Amino acid sequence: MSDAEIIKSILPLRAINALAMHGICSVEQIKANYPHGLLRARGFGMQSLRAVESAFFPGQSYDPNYRVPLSSRGASHISEQLAQDLEGFSVTNFMDMQ
Repeated sequence: MSDAEIIKSILPLRAINALAMHGICSVEQIKANYPHGLLRARGFGMQSLRAVESAFFPGQSYDPNYRVPLSSRGASHISEQLAQDLEGFSVTNFMDMQ
């Protein structure tokens, strides 16, 4: 079975297209980009990642801790700064601001 056939039998079409747009078209490339490179592909989410894990990484489960890796240092720094700024902020504080 070719790589394309294996990938088509495992992943939904949306995930296949997302990976193809990022130049990831083989099983070897999927394994090399697991997990961060895969999650950076627009349209490739956790459901697709779980399908990859069950097929190619049995027993492994990447936990992003609700943070998808960002592609640039600046964006990552902004996210960290925003998280620090929002620490201790509650919905009641937001409602008071309006």
